[in-house]
Amino acid sequence: MGAILQIRVSAVTFDPRQVEKAWPRLVKLAWPPEATPPQGEPGVLELVTGLHDRLAFGDLAPQIRQNLEPGILRAAALKERLEQSLAARDPKTADSLSYQLEDVLLELERHVG
Repeated sequence: MGAILQIRVSAVTFDPRQVEKAWPRLVKLAWPPEATPPQGEPGVLELVTGLHDRLAFGDLAPQIRQNLEPGILRAAALKERLEQSLAARDPKTADSLSYQLEDVLLELERHVG
């Protein structure tokens, strides 16, 4: 890294529309119509943040909370680890964590019902 030029390793959702295609029920759960919608089209990491916020602020029905809480917490932990690996300039670990995160979201989508 130069004195002025900063080098970054980042994770970005290439096509945010794929998030809603892959996990439509989770998107609706993270941002219900009555809530303030996210600005722009949210990506994978924003979806995890939205779900975690709903869990943290108690905005989920008790049955949904019971079914999804472990998975949402796991997704949030994976997101945190992914961001840490990016900050440490470890793209190999970040890549592995991205697959794990998508798998957890897929499993959550199945349990939303």
